[in-house]
This record gives sequence, structure tokens and C-alpha cells, in this order.
Amino acid sequence: MAMTPEQMAQRIAAAGNAARREDQAALAKAGEDKARVMAELRAVAGSAWTRADQKNRQLWFGLGGAAIGILVWSILPGLVAREIVPASWQWPERIAARTLDLPKWEAGQRLMRATAPDAFANIAAADRIITANRKAVQACYTKAVKTKKTVRCTIEINRDDEAARSPIVSSTD
Repeated sequence: MAMTPEQMAQRIAAAGNAARREDQAALAKAGEDKARVMAELRAVAGSAWTRADQKNRQLWFGLGGAAIGILVWSILPGLVAREIVPASWQWPERIAARTLDLPKWEAGQRLMRATAPDAFANIAAADRIITANRKAVQACYTKAVKTKKTVRCTIEINRDDEAARSPIVSSTD
């Protein structure tokens, strides 16, 4: 089989066309693959940005929730203690004593001393005077009840007693 130069040229052209078609198909497939991979990369990058945004959003919502919780927790107990529960439960007094980390009696004394030192000194002096003269005061009270009248009582105050130096007693020092 002998080929003429024209036949040879046709066969070479046909082989070249076939090779070019295969190359074009491979290039087209590579272009499609490249486009698909780029789309996947964009999706992954977009997903990463979305995850970062979501974590950032979660952080801010968490911090906001904590701040709101702190605010509500600081306001709500006092509101409930003052306005909602019965006064006989003495919640405000318990909260004050717990805040000072003292029993209620000592907490009350500390609050009175801090608020009005002179008035607290007067109360303390009067308590010492009454305590020192308990029997005489009790006898006077019993007499007042029996007679149904106001009565005079005699009490004793020691000059060296702390109550004698109280603001309610005029000092001669």
C-alpha cells in the first residue's frame, strides 16, 4: 500500500485533528475541574468566615448574657425582698446582716453606729442605765400600773460609768 503524498497529508491532518480534539477535551475537562475546585475552595473559605463570624457572635451573646445576668441578679433580690415577700420574713434585714457578715443584732448596731453615732451612743447609754437600775425601774413600773398614774423613780448613776459620759447626760468635766 503505497500512499500518495496527498493521502499522507490527509492522514497526518486527521491524526493531528484527533490529537487536538483529545487535547481540547482534556483542556475542557481540566477547566471544568478547575472551576469546580475553585467553587469548593470558595465554599470552604466562606464557611470558615461564617464559622469565625458565628464564634464571634456567640462570644458577644455570651458576654451580653452574662452582663444582663449580673445586672438582673443585682437588682432582683432587693426588689423581691422589699416588695414581694411578707415583711415578717425579714429578708432586707437578713440581706443587710449577710452583707456585713455579722449576726443581725451586731449588724443592726453597726448600721446605727455608722448612720447616727450620737443617737447610737444615746441608745447604748440608756441601755446601760436601765440595765444597772433594772430592779428600781421594774418597781416603778409596777407601782405605775397599780396606781394607774405617772410615778417618779430614783435611779443611781455611777460617775465612773460609761453612761455618765454619754451625750444624753450633760457632762461637768
